[in-house]
Amino acid sequence: MSGLIQNKLLFEYKKGQLLGLGYGDIVTSNADIVCISAFDEPSFLPNSSIGQLNDSLIRNYGYNIEAYLGKEFKEEKCVLLKVPGAEPSKKILIACMGPRSLFAIKDKEILATHVINNLKIALENAKVLLLDQQEKLSIDVTALGTKYGGIRRKESFDLLINWVADLFQSNQNITLIRFIAKDMDTFVDFFESIYRLKAVKPEDELIFSAPYDLRNLKQYRGEINSALKNLDDNPRGVIITCRSIIEMIVKSLTQKPNAKLADSIYSLKDQLPPNIFSYLTTCRVIGNFSNHDPNFKPTRRDAEGILLLTLKVVEWHLSTGSNSI
Repeated sequence: MSGLIQNKLLFEYKKGQLLGLGYGDIVTSNADIVCISAFDEPSFLPNSSIGQLNDSLIRNYGYNIEAYLGKEFKEEKCVLLKVPGAEPSKKILIACMGPRSLFAIKDKEILATHVINNLKIALENAKVLLLDQQEKLSIDVTALGTKYGGIRRKESFDLLINWVADLFQSNQNITLIRFIAKDMDTFVDFFESIYRLKAVKPEDELIFSAPYDLRNLKQYRGEINSALKNLDDNPRGVIITCRSIIEMIVKSLTQKPNAKLADSIYSLKDQLPPNIFSYLTTCRVIGNFSNHDPNFKPTRRDAEGILLLTLKVVEWHLSTGSNSI
């Protein structure tokens, strides 16, 4: 079925509590609670996540979310709704981004400030609602209002990530929280925020500050030269090439040519600089998208980002002068 959520990252944040990252349509979520956002007027945009979810609930259960977003939602900035008749049991946690009249604000930074401030209040109140839940819970979280974050998009995602960290600390009944991305930009933003949460910091900024001297890249020169030439014409091919490069490096480090790439990277976790481990994982995950998901249509931006990470890994590998760890 198109749109089914695929788990792309899953790890134990605390004992018995898993943090995940999924790619797909929130409408197909099988979590106990779906966390989503809306403006405080009950008129959803048809292509929005909450609009599509509401259409699905009306179609399957005769349940219209819009009927329950009244005075309480505007005042408390969040509401937890139980969908009657849903099997398995499902609840919808809705965070308020404020009034739709915010769209009249021309200055995007001011708009972002209003949305972020409203979400901060909503998420704080949502923590209280979730504390009242006594049963074991799994929660799927969408990007909420981050698309309105504008130039403060990173701040928006970090707000969500830190909220989740607080939930894990305060509620032992939560067994899984999974971030759900429906597009590639959101997936990458979530991925980067998760690693910021795990205190994995790049050593320096990832930018094309100067042309790369391919003569210094030794045995990887041919693949990298090909990737640089194809950024515009074949971004999918560039990402697949980058995955092949990091696979060669990982195999040379582990000396296990037949092991799965994911297992090999994880086995090196404690022996690699944290930023290199993060880069390898990112290249592998996005490389898998490019290789196996026909619905994934990478752009030059996607390919350039992965190529930058790959170049950092190659430079690190060659600078160590080691073929195994």
